[in-house]
Amino acid sequence: MLEMAFATFLVTIALVAIGGRPRAARGTQSVFGFGTTSDGSDLPCPWCRAQTSESDDHCPNCGQRFG
Repeated sequence: MLEMAFATFLVTIALVAIGGRPRAARGTQSVFGFGTTSDGSDLPCPWCRAQTSESDDHCPNCGQRFG
């Protein structure tokens, strides 16, 4: 009987812990893969993943030279 009470207690704690997690904000959008975005940027920097433009000769974020 004590084992069943203890198991119920652990399950309850697990459910409360899972249910109490903060949710991701709605309306946020993450970008996966390669492609262009609507702001005119092109492929991300291969070193720091910052957005770059086709005309950039170096990364505006980390300074690594392209090419």
